[in-house]
Amino acid sequence: MLREGNKDSEVRYKNPVEYERYVRKHFACMRADGYQVRISERLYYRATKDKKIEQWLETNLTMLPYCMKRLTDMTAITGGHIISCICHMNNYNNISTEICAADRFGEGGQPGSRRPNRCVIRTTSVGEIEEQVRYNSIFWTPEAESAGFKAKA
Repeated sequence: MLREGNKDSEVRYKNPVEYERYVRKHFACMRADGYQVRISERLYYRATKDKKIEQWLETNLTMLPYCMKRLTDMTAITGGHIISCICHMNNYNNISTEICAADRFGEGGQPGSRRPNRCVIRTTSVGEIEEQVRYNSIFWTPEAESAGFKAKA
């Protein structure tokens, strides 16, 4: 149910459950096949109380399909593929993206012969995920070496 009033400081949803229903229905990334998006109950709650947080969340959800397409393309160019990707939106300015990727061809040209690499990217916005992958060659670097590099918590 939308709140009544025209003030910019007011948020549109009065409770987190209502807002979560809206997000699941209106953002394509919430129904994507190639990756998952998990938003914490706390973030839904905070977004119902603070317009700035609501805008941050919706902006990032809007950008996510483009970002995931770019990650898939970047991985393919380097000869790999994404096995799984989960984007956790934990709180305002706090996104953790778990990516598992592997080479399409391992040593000797055998399909799937290389072990998958897993990494966690911690950022403040969806746009920074792509930046960090490009900067850090994250798919081919062990998690211990890459997860905290240039990340903002």
